This record gives sequence, structure tokens and C-alpha cells, in this order.
Amino acid sequence: MNQHSQTNPPSNFQHFMGVAPNQFNSNIKGQTLNSQQQNQHDQSRVSQLPISRIEEVPQQHLNEINHSHNDQHQLSSKGKHYHPLTIPCNWDLARKHAQSRRTATEKKKDINKTTNVETCPCCGFEVERDEIPYCSNPMALSFLGSGFTLFYNYLKYCIIILFITLVTKQVYNLYTSYQGSYCSHFKREKIEGHFVQLPNCQDSVFLKLSLANKLDNREALEYVQILNFINLFIVMIVLIYFRKSQRQIDTTIDEELLTPADYTVCVKNIPLGLGLNYKWELQHMFETCAVISDTAPIVVKKVVLVYDIEEIIKMEKELDELVDRKKEIIKENDYNLNHAKVLQMDQKIKELEHQIHQTEKEYERENKKFAGIAFISFENENMKNLVLQENQHTQLERMKSYWNKGKLEGLSENDLSWHDQKLFIEQAPEPNEVDWEFIHVKTEEKISKRIKAWIIYLLVESAAFYSIYLIAHKVAKYGDEAREEEIKGKLDHETMLKINILSFVISLSIVLFNKFAVAKIVHYIVDDEKISSKTKFQISFVYKYALALFLNAAIISFLVDIVILKNVEGAGGFLQNESQIFILNAVLPPFIWCVDPWSLCKNIWRWYIIRKGDKALLTQQEANILMEEPDYLSAKRYSDIMKTMWFTFLYGTALPLGTVCSAFGILIYYYVDYYNILRRRTVKESISIQLSTEMIEMLEYIIVWSAFGEMIMTYAFFKEISQIDVLLMVIAIVYASLPMEDISEYLFPVVNNEEIKPYDEGCLGFDTDYDRENPVTRHKAIEEWNEKQKLLTNSNQKIHKFYEQQDQFGYNLDDHYGRR
Repeated sequence: MNQHSQTNPPSNFQHFMGVAPNQFNSNIKGQTLNSQQQNQHDQSRVSQLPISRIEEVPQQHLNEINHSHNDQHQLSSKGKHYHPLTIPCNWDLARKHAQSRRTATEKKKDINKTTNVETCPCCGFEVERDEIPYCSNPMALSFLGSGFTLFYNYLKYCIIILFITLVTKQVYNLYTSYQGSYCSHFKREKIEGHFVQLPNCQDSVFLKLSLANKLDNREALEYVQILNFINLFIVMIVLIYFRKSQRQIDTTIDEELLTPADYTVCVKNIPLGLGLNYKWELQHMFETCAVISDTAPIVVKKVVLVYDIEEIIKMEKELDELVDRKKEIIKENDYNLNHAKVLQMDQKIKELEHQIHQTEKEYERENKKFAGIAFISFENENMKNLVLQENQHTQLERMKSYWNKGKLEGLSENDLSWHDQKLFIEQAPEPNEVDWEFIHVKTEEKISKRIKAWIIYLLVESAAFYSIYLIAHKVAKYGDEAREEEIKGKLDHETMLKINILSFVISLSIVLFNKFAVAKIVHYIVDDEKISSKTKFQISFVYKYALALFLNAAIISFLVDIVILKNVEGAGGFLQNESQIFILNAVLPPFIWCVDPWSLCKNIWRWYIIRKGDKALLTQQEANILMEEPDYLSAKRYSDIMKTMWFTFLYGTALPLGTVCSAFGILIYYYVDYYNILRRRTVKESISIQLSTEMIEMLEYIIVWSAFGEMIMTYAFFKEISQIDVLLMVIAIVYASLPMEDISEYLFPVVNNEEIKPYDEGCLGFDTDYDRENPVTRHKAIEEWNEKQKLLTNSNQKIHKFYEQQDQFGYNLDDHYGRR
């Protein structure tokens, strides 16, 4: 502590109303703790073994273990130390890193045998892992968190909804369309003074299986409307139960898997520039004032502060430039690694590494660049839940606080505040879900970035939309002209074939453009929003990407073919174009995902680089990334499925064949995607249930799209809107407006029976923690963690887990272990 005054203890009311932190009754305790903290350098509590679990290992036994450990880890000619920026790289280490990052569970250990476990020196994950069988239940992915299992449950329910729609509505719709004869009937048209007999619509299997083929059967059309009404009510009930299913899965995984977020809250709006020991002040505040309705004491186990790391990011970019310059110098000097210029560049790199590390230590020691955000972990989950329950806030309070530069008027005695700034406390995301590069960004900058992102998105999407519109309009005009030629009896078969091929090519181009170009553009736009967590990033990505896919695939054809040209059933018209898009959309995404061009390209590039050997001039860090499989991004998968579901329910009544295509397309996609995540992808993200909940909110718009599609199809064919269509539209809008998550929780409550474990016991199973992910505290936290985990024993001391020491890359005794 830097400052403490000798004042009387404040009342709770004074503290809650924002008394300065140097007025806490904490002088004696603070001075004692301060001395201890200075001696221990704020030693992290992460992975601290409880006394009951620690047993001394006999010296002889320890020597035997160390001997076997040394024998096992003869990793390369470079020795067993890990150098993240060393050139040339060690390909054996890179391969072991890739093995450790596979989507596979840690190898099961026999507690009756002494087992040495090798870990990756870069990330700490075990190298030897057990592959997950392809035929396994997606619950097998629970070790990655609930997000991935929830995604496959999401796919399963989408398939269920589509097959329910097939059974309740589309089988009858397809059958009556197939039995219909409207398209084969002839009508009399007057051409150049003569009456001729022409078919009502062109000869096409798409039209024969569409609504157009039964336009003269009003009874069948009315039955379809009634079945659609019944189907949507069934889908509404399924969606409510679907929410319960997702919550149940999340709860089950949460009961089995303890993570840092189970014990942690995120605290925002902490006042800046107070010149205090924020860690101690926050610990003292939460232990004494955060909960006033419970007699049990609150115990804080760890406080991790968030810092503005823009300066460090800039220095690391400079470091990357130095490494690139070093590579150029090595090439210029015939790959002589001992050349004077190369050694001189090595020295510059070491100096900059040292400077980065000293800056990080200065940030932590002096609370320099503190961003007003902290992660606070408690003794158990009950304490965390009590803190969250008693310190709730509204979005309106956050807005008022923002406009008043952090201050909030009218604070009550129950508001936990500091210098008139109410502390906004919320459930913390997982450590590896936090985007540490952007979490410190100020609210005003985030707002401006997101407004800018939406403007760019709308401009780009408008340009893409207009380009596709012009092409589609041109093709539709050809179709319209062909229709006129057909009426005049002058349309030859070759011209008709050209129009059909051109229509198919346009449909294929739209699907491919959506699959590749749009994803890249949206990813670039969302990257610039500086979103603080990966789940929020994914949500933003899905909203923008799914909307773009839907507009390009569904709305353009509606505007061109129905609104402008009024070509519904003609050559190159609405029904033909959308039928082709349905089929391509069902076949292409699973096929592309099965071929996996991203993995193919990386495999070819990896083969090319490895053939170059030491002349590849990759750092160890770059080699590690090269050997990994491509990253898995959940947002792209959700977007593909969302677009398909919206598209299917919008035009399902007019094109019942589309529901069949979509149902089997998503079914194939399910198995292809599950294979890819198990065998051809690296999972680095941790996704919470929040993403799945938002995706269900988006999925529920299928009710609105179905009602709207029914209405526009009725109007397009009959120039009228029926009462049942209006009623269905009203019900759909009401349904979309209701708080369905709250309703689902009320109807289908889920009980969490998780066993309460203390933090010191729970943290033994943590793959990571907030201080090990925080770029500023990471190096020291990993060093302390490695020291404590060099020999991790179970109750009978048979399993020994060894951790490679990361080599110092900087000055000696610098305590710097690799980059963030």
C-alpha cells in the first residue's frame, strides 16, 4: 500500500457512498500485508496444492524421477529449453506442440503405475492424448467447455425442426404439387392477331414440385395454410424446449468441469489514478463490503488487474519487425547464423525483449496503465453467486455512468461504490475467452469503432447486394424476353438451354460468393470493432455474416423476380432460381467442408516449408503455428446454418422441395463438421452458452419468416392476402417479441447439482487462469505455476507431470519466459 491515513473505521454507508480507499480501516492489516506482498512479489495463488494433498517425496525417489525425466526429454540438439524466437526452429518441438493442441482428451493414467507425462513447453498441454472416436456423442467435447457441445445440439434441433416441418406440412405440400396439373394446362394467348395454346408455365421439375403446379387447386392451398399454422405452433413448442435442452447441457458440463470462471467475477468502472495498491484495496473491499446480507465471511483468493497494453503491443510489433530483419540478414549472408550482423540483430532483439518485460513489470508494480477492470476470484462458487446477487446493475445505470464519466448520482447504501463510481459486477468470461488486446478499450472508442464497423458493413453489403442485383436483373430480363418469344412461338431449344445454364451459373456464383468472399469481408469488419470477449466477437460476426448471406441468397431474388419483373414461374424466374439455390446450398457447403480447401492449402504450404529445412527461417513460434491444424471458428458454422434455416422457412411453402434439401444438407453438415473438429481443426477459443442463447434468439425468426413467406406467396400468385396469413403474421411477431428464455426457464427449470469445491482444490484442474492469460502478468504467473507443477502427485504419488522450462530470451536473471 502506498497511502493510508490514521482515521476511524468508516460505516458501511460511508463506504458505499464512495469514501476514498485510503479511509478504509486497514492500516495495520494493510501494512502487514504490504510487507508480505513486497517480499512475495504478489505471489499468485493459482494451482496451489492444499496441505492435505501435498506429501513430501523422498530424496532418492525424487532423484530417480529426475533421472527418468532427463532421459525422456532429450528433445533435440538444441537441448530441452524452449526458445520462442530461435532461428532455425526445432521441427520436433513444433510437431509435439501440434500434437498437444489436437482436439483430443488427455491420456488416461493408470494410478497403479508411475507415469511420466510430457507437456508442450509452449502452451503446457500434454503431448500424448487419446483421440475421440468419430462415432462418439458430442458430450465428449465437454473438456473444451460447453460451447462446442451446444453447437452440435443446435444442429440436432435444427434437423429435428426441419423433419417435423416435412412430416406436418411439406410431405402433403410436395404430394399435392406433384399430383397437380396446372403447369401442364394450356392457356390461350393472342399473338399477332392469332390465338395460340401455350402451357401455363415452363416444363421444369422445380415448377412441377412447387406451389405453382397446384394454383388451380384452392382446396389443397387452403390445407397447406392450415398445416403451416399447425406446424409453426409445434415448432414454437420445440424451440422453447430446445432452450431447456441447451441449459441442461451447459449445467451438466458445468457440474463436471471446474473452470476459473466458476469462481470469478469481472468488476468494471473502478476509479483510476488513485495511486493505491488496487489488488489489496479490492480484496479488502470485497471481503468486507460486497455482501451484507450473509453472516459467512467472503474470502477473495485472487485479484487480476487489466491493463492498457497498447504500448506493449506496439513494442511487440517492433520486435516482429526486428525478427523479420534478422531473417533478411541471414539470407544476405548465406545463412551464416554466426555472422556479426546476425549476432548484432540478436542483441537488439534481446534488448527489446528485456524492455518489454521491464515495461510489464513496471505496469504491475506501479499499477501503471490500469484500465479500471479487474477479475476477482473467491473461495467457492457460492461466494461468487452471493456477490453477483447483491450487486446487480441495469443497463440504464451503465449508460448514466458513461455520460457522467464514471460517476453515478443517487447511490444507495446497497450500492458498492468507490469515489462515487458504482462498481459494475458481472459474471466473468473464461480466461481464454477474454480478448486481452481489446478489453481495456474505453467505451467511447468502442462505440465509435462499432458505428464505423456498421457503416462499412452497410456500404460493402450494399455494393455486393447491388452487384448481385444487377446480374440477377440482367438474367431475369433474358428470361422475360424468352417468355415473350415463347408466347410468340419463336423460342428455340438452344436459347432456352443458354438461359437455364446462365441462371444456374448465377445461383452457383451467389452461393460461392457467400461462402468465401463475404466471410472474409465480415471477419475484417468485426475485427476492427475491438470487442472485449471472443463470445461477443462471434455473436457480432454471426449477426453480420448471416444477414449478408440471407440478403444475397433470398431477398435479391424476391426483389428482382417478384417485385420488379413479376416473373414467378417463367424461365429464369423466381421459382427456378430459388430452387437451384436451395439445392446448391444443401450440397455445396457440406461438400466444401468435406474437401476442406483450408486444410489442403495449409498441408501443401507446410510440406513446402519443411522441405526447405533450416533455410525456411521460421522462429519456433512460427513453426508451432505452422504445424497446427487451421483454427476452428464457431461463428461461421452458426452463420451457415442460420442462413439455411431462414431461407428454408421463408420460401418453404412455395418450394417444399427446399425443405427436403435443407434437412438432409444440415444432416450431412453435422457429420462432416464433427469429423473436422476432431481430426482437422485446432480449437483455441472458449465459447460460453451466451453464443448459443443468442443463436436461438436468431433462429426463432424462422416463425416470422415463415409467416411472411406464406403471405408474399399468396399475394404473388393470387394478388390477395388471406385472414389466416394475417393472423399467423401477428402471432409470429408477438412470439418474436416475448422473453422466450424466461418463459422456457419457468416452464422447464434446470437444477444445478454441482458439488461445491474450494478454490485451492478446484484450481488443480485449471488448464489456464486469468493471470496466466493476462499479457502483463502472464510471464511471472507461468513461472510460478511451473515451479509449483514440476512435480504434481496424486494421492499415491504414482503420476508425475513434468513441465519444460521455457528458456530466458533476454538478459540473464530477467525472469522473462517467452512472449504473450
